Amino acid sequence: MNLNSEAKLAVLERTFLPALSAPVAYDRWMQVNHALDGCLEARQAHWLHSLVSVNGDCSLCLFKVSYVETVRESCRQARMPFQRVWQAELWLAEEPQNFSQSTSLIVAEVSYDPPITGTIYEATKQQAKGCLDELNIQSAFSIIALDGTHSACIFSATSAEAVRSLYRKVGIPFERVWKGTLIQPMIVEG
Repeated sequence: MNLNSEAKLAVLERTFLPALSAPVAYDRWMQVNHALDGCLEARQAHWLHSLVSVNGDCSLCLFKVSYVETVRESCRQARMPFQRVWQAELWLAEEPQNFSQSTSLIVAEVSYDPPITGTIYEATKQQAKGCLDELNIQSAFSIIALDGTHSACIFSATSAEAVRSLYRKVGIPFERVWKGTLIQPMIVEG
């Protein structure tokens, strides 16, 4: 996804201990992140969307930024703990904006050694096509670290276990698979 020649995609990973009260809907998510909003705005970071686990224990947030350190600086200023921030590319089957607010999606977090490339990614998708059909899973989009060492692949599926089965069938180890809710900025009609 080419946001523009100067913009970058930053991913913010967070864990919540204790977990947020589930389910986490748009209004609650905006309250949780209120302290971060001004810090991001001051640095001209643009929130694209978040995936929040249905258990309320973790999230992945995507931002369009001039430089990735913007997100780290904002979290530190807001005193908001985070696990990591990384620069990524969005490899799309479906634009996230095509999903409605609070859509349930399945997130598969994967690490790669050696790093994944676009060619390997496409070959793996072809290899998995039969399993995707068999398990009634649709690939939505993938968030791939620029260095190819890790990703979050997003699916529309009936359960996290169906996605775990997919990864086992195609022989790709995963770190974790979880059901998440897609939360995106509200579109204001003018």
